[in-house]
Amino acid sequence: MANPPPIRPRVGVKSAAPFHEQMVMAMRGEIQEQGALLGLFEEQQRAIINRNSGKVLHLVTVIQKQVDLAQLARSRREALMGQALKRARISPKTPLMELIYQFPPVVQPLLRALIEEVIRIAERVRIKGHQNQVLLARSIDLIRELLEEVSPQPGGRIYDEAGSLKIKLSGTGTAYIS
Repeated sequence: MANPPPIRPRVGVKSAAPFHEQMVMAMRGEIQEQGALLGLFEEQQRAIINRNSGKVLHLVTVIQKQVDLAQLARSRREALMGQALKRARISPKTPLMELIYQFPPVVQPLLRALIEEVIRIAERVRIKGHQNQVLLARSIDLIRELLEEVSPQPGGRIYDEAGSLKIKLSGTGTAYIS
C-alpha cells in the first residue's frame, strides 16, 4: 500500500499553528500531566511507607485532580490523532507509530520520540499506581487484622450489599472497608 501524501497544515490568514505543532504540543502536554501524576504517586508511596496517613489521605484528593488533568490532556491528544487519521484517510485502528509517516519528514523523529515517551510514561504511571493500590490494600488488611485482635467478632467477616467489608467495634458504629 502506498503512503498517502503527508498531512499539510491549513493555510490562510486565520490559520492556527501547523497541525504537526499542535500534535507536538498535545503530546508534550500529556507527558507533562502524566509526569506530574507519576510524581504524586511516588510521593504517595513514600507517605504510605512512612505511615504518614494524613499525607496519604491528602494526596488521594490531589491525585484524583491530577488524574482528571492527565485524562483531559490524553483526550486532547487522542482528538488530534483522530483528526490526523481522518485527514490521511486511514483506519482509526492504525498504530500511532504508523501515523508518523503522514507528517513532514523533518518532524517525524520528534513525533516518534514523543509517542515513545507518552507510551513509556503511561506504563510507569500504571505500574506505580498499581503498586500504591497494593500497598494501601495491604495497609488496610493489617489495620483490619489489628482491629480484629483488639475486638474480635464472632462469625467472621460481614459484607454489605455493595461488597464492602463491615466491621463492628464494641461501643462504636459500623465501619466499612472496601
